[in-house]
Amino acid sequence: MTAPKYTEPTGDGRAGFQKGDGYVYAKRMATAWETYQKEEGIPVYKAVGVKDSRELPRTDWDRVGGKGTFIQLHGTNNATGMFVVEVPARGALKPQKHMYEERYIVLDGRGSVEVWKNNSSAKTSFEFQQWSVFAVPLNANFRVINASSAPALLLGVNTAPRAINTYQSRSFVFDLDFDFENRFGGNLEDFWKPGEEFEPQPIRGRAMITTNLIPEAATTYLPLDNNRGPGARWLAPNMVGNTQLQGWIAEYPSGRYAKAHHHASGAVLVCMRGAGYSLTWPMDIGGSTPWENGQGDCVKIQEYGPGGMVSAAPGPADWFHQHFACGKDPFRVFNYTGGVPGAMAGYNGDEVEIGEQTVQRSLTDTDKGGNAIPYYLEDKHIRELFKQKLADNGADISMPEEAYTQAGSNIKVMSD
Repeated sequence: MTAPKYTEPTGDGRAGFQKGDGYVYAKRMATAWETYQKEEGIPVYKAVGVKDSRELPRTDWDRVGGKGTFIQLHGTNNATGMFVVEVPARGALKPQKHMYEERYIVLDGRGSVEVWKNNSSAKTSFEFQQWSVFAVPLNANFRVINASSAPALLLGVNTAPRAINTYQSRSFVFDLDFDFENRFGGNLEDFWKPGEEFEPQPIRGRAMITTNLIPEAATTYLPLDNNRGPGARWLAPNMVGNTQLQGWIAEYPSGRYAKAHHHASGAVLVCMRGAGYSLTWPMDIGGSTPWENGQGDCVKIQEYGPGGMVSAAPGPADWFHQHFACGKDPFRVFNYTGGVPGAMAGYNGDEVEIGEQTVQRSLTDTDKGGNAIPYYLEDKHIRELFKQKLADNGADISMPEEAYTQAGSNIKVMSD
């Protein structure tokens, strides 16, 4: 008779992995996504952020056909994946398709992308340049082609961790012949025509544009928004019928910055223009005024420019974070991993029902029951640090003085 695989505890003993200190322990098992990353054979960069992702080391990525590196910033593991892929000069990546949502920012280079349905020879295509943003429909075939004599670099984000962890089958994720006609159907001749009409985001009412391609996202027009600070501009790109990836592009005028706010982890901001930095700290340790509370050491700072990024709330618990335009030019960032409002991934526990209204807490000040620290209540060191960073870059603070008063925190619209 073979020994049993599991033995029940006897007497007052307790089941599970234990030591004599009274604690019950658990083993950390690799997820299917983490195993997949290892098997792909390219580096995995892990940190709070990176100043410029173009400078990360890249190695041969056999499955894709170029060189690459995974970027797994703190707070994103097993939720969203990111990577930089290098397309060889005058070359192309291998054809791909997959059962997860994905989109790209072109960091360097120019070229084209071919996209086609399964078991079809009819291809659609579009051209890209630096700072183009595009998304490929779920499970559509595509090939990225480099038209220049230098390598092209693309930054990708996807929901691969969720799909790979759910199905745990490479053949299902990468080899399934199924066309999502609701995402890649209709008149394909117009599929890659850039959208031009702004509309209100259905859940939040802020600016949205439905388009599968943004030719130059670093300079494309963003409507005035003012929610994240005076003069802030904002736009949500609704692409290829995605239900999990939307996020937003925001821009802060030179010399201005967002209010600190907190929400769950997962948001990654990618810079496409200007120079800036982000502060982030654990709410339960630093409180709303970390330096004044003697906890300034818990604050992390990430400086970044075009191609750089930060995990806004590295977590695992809620972290305060805020973003600063410290250069002479506007600071434009893309919440690249952001979800679709109305879906679970778009909420992150950020919205709460009050009566018949749903309040977005990260845009509501703490003195009104929200999660955003009004400027007049923020740690005084934050403003002084910002002035020093501006001086280092030959720029000046341009925040309206009334923003630092209690009455000023109620001003809805301020001039650029």
